[in-house]
Amino acid sequence: MTKLEFYFHSQGGYRYVPHVDETGAPTRTNYVSLPTELYDTQLGGKAIHEYVDSLAFAERLGFDGILHSEQHGSPIGLSGNALVTAAWLAARTEHIRIVCAGPVLNGYLSPVRMAEEIALVDNLSRGRLSVGLPMGIGPNYHAQGVTNPAYARERYREALDLLLAAMTRPGPFEWEGKFFHVPYVNLWPRPVQQPYPEIWVPVAGSRDSLKLCADRRFVYMILLSPPAVRIKNAQIFRELCEEQGYTPDPRQTAVCTIVHVAESDRQARREAEPHILWLFQHVFGGAFPEWFPPGQVSSQSLRGMLAGGYRSGDMAAMTFDELSERGWVVVGSPSTVSERLEQLAEEAGAGRMVIWGDFISNPDWLLRKSMTLFAEEVIPRFREPDGKPVWARADDRLPRTNAEWAAVGQQRATPRVGMPGDGVVDLEAALAYDSGAEVD
Repeated sequence: MTKLEFYFHSQGGYRYVPHVDETGAPTRTNYVSLPTELYDTQLGGKAIHEYVDSLAFAERLGFDGILHSEQHGSPIGLSGNALVTAAWLAARTEHIRIVCAGPVLNGYLSPVRMAEEIALVDNLSRGRLSVGLPMGIGPNYHAQGVTNPAYARERYREALDLLLAAMTRPGPFEWEGKFFHVPYVNLWPRPVQQPYPEIWVPVAGSRDSLKLCADRRFVYMILLSPPAVRIKNAQIFRELCEEQGYTPDPRQTAVCTIVHVAESDRQARREAEPHILWLFQHVFGGAFPEWFPPGQVSSQSLRGMLAGGYRSGDMAAMTFDELSERGWVVVGSPSTVSERLEQLAEEAGAGRMVIWGDFISNPDWLLRKSMTLFAEEVIPRFREPDGKPVWARADDRLPRTNAEWAAVGQQRATPRVGMPGDGVVDLEAALAYDSGAEVD
C-alpha cells in the first residue's frame, strides 16, 4: 500500500445548540449570530477539555501528528486562538507533530505579533510545530472586524511576506508596505526550526492558493470537495510545481477527509450517520455571501465555485449516501476505510492524510473508539513493518535535560554587569566581588 502519514483532526465545537431549522435565523446557520445565552460554562468547559484531551490521546495511539484549527463567533469551534491550543498541546505531549491549522493571518493587526507567538510555541514544543495559514472564511472576518474582506487576499499576501521576513531576516529592520508599517521588526525569540516551521495552506480550490503552495513549497492541504474537483486541483498543483522546476514530494500534499471506523460497515454507519448529518447541517449550511463576502475570493475562483466546485450546492441537505458516494466521508470497517483512503491518496498524489474524526456531536467515548480502531487496524497497513510513526524516527530539536542543554548552544556574547569600582565585568567575576557590606 501507499506509505502515508496520519494526522488526527478535532474540531472542538459545542454541540448543545438547537437545530438550525429551529433557530429562526434566515440564513439557516449556527455561525456568527447564534445568541451566547445558549452557552453553558460547565458544558463548554467539558467540550473544551474533551477536545484537547482527544488530540493529546492521538500521540498515545501512534498518530504521526495532530491538527487543530480556530473558529470565531460561533459554537462550531471553541478555540479562538489555535496557537494557545498548540501551547497547551506542547505541554501535554512529548513527540508528536502539532499542526496549528490557523491562526487566521488577517485576524492579526500585525503579522509580527503572530511571528512572536509562532516562535514561542515552536520553542515550547521543542521544534514540533507546523502552522496552517488559511485565508479564512467569511465568519472569521464578520466576527473579528479586523480586515475588510474586499482587501483580504491582497492584505494576506503582504502579511505573509512580513511574517516570513520576521522569522528569517536579521533584525531590527523596518517594514513599510501598503497595509503594514513596522519601524522595528526584531523577533525575539527566534523559531527553533529554520528557516521557519513548516507551513500548511488549507485550500478548497483557489488557483491563487494552489500557486502559493507551489511557489513557496508549502504543504497543500486539500479540504472537503467533490472528487472531480479534488483530482483536478491536485493535477493543477503538480503542474504549478513543475513550472517552478521541481516535482512535489508526496508529503507536500495532505488530504483532509471525514472518517469513522467500527467493527463492520453496518456498525460504522449506525454509529456515525446521525453525527455526520449533524455536522453537515450545522457547519456547512448558510448563505453563500455569509461564507464568502464580496472580494474575499478572486473572480476566477468564484466562477469555479459556482460552476460545481466547493460549496456550489447545498451541502447541508446532502444525505449520508450522497456524502459517502461523492467521497466527502469515509465510514466503514478497517478494510473498507483502508481501501477508500488509499484511493484518495493515489488520486491526489498525497503522502499525508488528515483524519477528521470529531463531528462535534459524537460523544467522547465514540470518538476514542474510532480513533483506537483506526490506529490499530488501519494505520499499520500504510507503514513500514516496524509500524513506527515519523516522530519515533527523529530526534528532538531541543534538549530535554540540563546536561544536554550544557552541551549545546552558540554563545554570541558573555553576560556582563557593571560593578562599582570595577567597571563592566563577567558575571562569574561578579560572584567574587566583595562590597564590604555586612550581610545578615
